[in-house]
Amino acid sequence: MKRAFLSVFFVCVVAILWACDMGAVEAKGLEDEMALLNYGEFNEDGMANLIPDAMAACNEDPECVAAMEKAAGNGELILSSSEAQEEGTSSAADTTAKGSSSSAQKGPVIPSSSSIKADTSSVVSSSSAVNPGSSTTVASSSSKSTTPIVNGICSPTPNSVERGGSTIWKYVAINSTVTIESYDWTFDEGSSITTSKDATPSVSYAAKGSYGAMVVINKGLATEKEVKCQSKVEVTGIKVSGCTCTTPSTSVVVSSSKPKDVTWSVSGCTGAEPFTYAWAGGASGTGTSASMTLKSVGTYAPTVTITNSDGMTMSPTCNSVSASELPGAACNVGEHNYDANKTSMSVVPGQTFYFRPNNVTGVTGTISMTLTGGGSSKTVSVANGSNNSATELTASTDLGAYPYTLSVDGEEVCSANVTVEYPTLTTTCSWGTPVMPGASVQFNMNKCSGWTDAMGDNATMVLTLDGKTTNLTVSRWNGYSGKITVPDELGAYNYTVTYGGKEVCTGSVTTAYPAITSTSCALTEHSWDHTHYFTPGANFGNWDANVIGASLNMTLYHDNEEVADKAVSRYSNGDWYQYTPSTETGTHVFRLDFHGNTVCEVEYEVE
Repeated sequence: MKRAFLSVFFVCVVAILWACDMGAVEAKGLEDEMALLNYGEFNEDGMANLIPDAMAACNEDPECVAAMEKAAGNGELILSSSEAQEEGTSSAADTTAKGSSSSAQKGPVIPSSSSIKADTSSVVSSSSAVNPGSSTTVASSSSKSTTPIVNGICSPTPNSVERGGSTIWKYVAINSTVTIESYDWTFDEGSSITTSKDATPSVSYAAKGSYGAMVVINKGLATEKEVKCQSKVEVTGIKVSGCTCTTPSTSVVVSSSKPKDVTWSVSGCTGAEPFTYAWAGGASGTGTSASMTLKSVGTYAPTVTITNSDGMTMSPTCNSVSASELPGAACNVGEHNYDANKTSMSVVPGQTFYFRPNNVTGVTGTISMTLTGGGSSKTVSVANGSNNSATELTASTDLGAYPYTLSVDGEEVCSANVTVEYPTLTTTCSWGTPVMPGASVQFNMNKCSGWTDAMGDNATMVLTLDGKTTNLTVSRWNGYSGKITVPDELGAYNYTVTYGGKEVCTGSVTTAYPAITSTSCALTEHSWDHTHYFTPGANFGNWDANVIGASLNMTLYHDNEEVADKAVSRYSNGDWYQYTPSTETGTHVFRLDFHGNTVCEVEYEVE
């Protein structure tokens, strides 16, 4: 019954696929080999009678009909233990008894004219010959009719691997009611192992080729079977993979006078080393890199084939490079955005200026160009025409001449020259008078000539006096006016004002005490108490309060003997000094002194 059902099942499937033309035929799989094991090779001539005869035989057998209904219900072919036992013990007798009657046979009826081969090796009596070359299960000549049948095939999964890879060999039992108790595998020479007793051994292969195997099932038992695996494992070379072919830039500019060399490189390859590289498509090279000289506008890409030691190849797609004509432009500079139209200019160290590409030709839309100069580099967007925006730049702090170059893909488009230097300035400088030692004295600079826009509105200049330096913030429009501390000692001192090491103004300053005079010093006597006073008065000469201040310390002498230090004010009568007239007869003198210079003298007589 079971064999009849399998006949119907497999034959129907084959018939349906053939009749419906379901597309390309897949490679032979495990199910195909199972069908071939039981029913032999099929062809179109036998299909017409094979299906009706098999169905008719199954319909006459209640067990076959029940099994077909069960398979249709849940997609499984299930035999009960009694069915399996009956199938195993009676198959030999049934074959002998029913072999000549198509109406009683539990299997497909094969017409004698059909080219479809029946499975003559599934069940063979003790007198039957054994075909040692068949991969189907054949009963041993010593087996009795009551010995259960061990039927099956073996094959590798996968059936194709790379050198160094492994596959799993597996034996699949067909129509068997026997418990498989042992496996005894033998593998072709070149396999990583020669024998194994595992049910599903893993075998690897170090060299290319085709490798087979065989297995003995239940070795030494009454159910022992030897099966030679029809399918072999095909071991191929290790594939080349992971290769990429790239170039640093996918766009270049060229001209007939300036061709461009472009290099492509292959990287990332994995596989059986070493690799060889075959370049074509205009590129010249034998290793991982190849170059092409581009002289005209166009799109270029080489081809490369990488071959490993196993003879396996890979041809990655190389990046294409677009070559365009070198554009033209005029490079201009200026102090401001609006006047960046000079081919050269001078700037002050560290000052800002502007760069602008004008009269641009050969540009489609907007492209990026590289601007280099002054030790720096930046990318600017450039459009066709003459109204490109100016880029603000900062000049180097080091003196010197600097070209500012605009380029595309390393090719110069245009250049402008910028010289970093200090301009020559001139002005006049003066000091407030008098210049007293150690005093904070007024220093004045007039507006400088030679001032440039690049300097801005203010510049730092250096005043050197008596070996000491003072930084001055000088205005472009107002010059400088401020207090400067002069040396503590009397004398003449040279001074210099410089800008960037260049002289702006120079001269000398003499420190001295002013010869202050007064005509209003007086001696008074109050009538109510006859008290005597000395007053400095307020009428002073040679006293510039804006330069030397509104108050000075002066010394009062009586008959050349110091009697008091007085704080004298430029704008008032100052301190009163109370004194008692001398008791000595004769002329006595009060003298007001400022650093050795007599401000005024007042006499009085004692009789």
